[in-house]
Amino acid sequence: MKLRFTSLGLASAMALMSAVAVGHHAYDANYTRDTGSIEGVVVDVFWANPHVQYYLEVTEDDGTSRTWIIEADNLNVMGRDGWTNETLQIGDRIRVSGRLGRDGRPRLALDRNSLEKLD
Repeated sequence: MKLRFTSLGLASAMALMSAVAVGHHAYDANYTRDTGSIEGVVVDVFWANPHVQYYLEVTEDDGTSRTWIIEADNLNVMGRDGWTNETLQIGDRIRVSGRLGRDGRPRLALDRNSLEKLD
């Protein structure tokens, strides 16, 4: 009987641990190792965990407009680096750098040190 409860407990623990492991992703799943810079206007801000996100309207080389997702770190990391929910506001024109999205997707993993506010 004791062996049955131990096996059941072990199986339950393994199932819970696998659910936690699947719940978080690595940047490599969404971003290449290639880096780039983009410039545009902040059109939305998502200031919450698991990752702060900024939405940037970028004018492409052909003149069309495209919205990019700028993914930053979690609130704790951002706060330790001095970022607040007021660091970037809708309407701010900025230039940022970071790892580019896979498969040409318009997303960028933010390098927090690259932020440049433009006039």
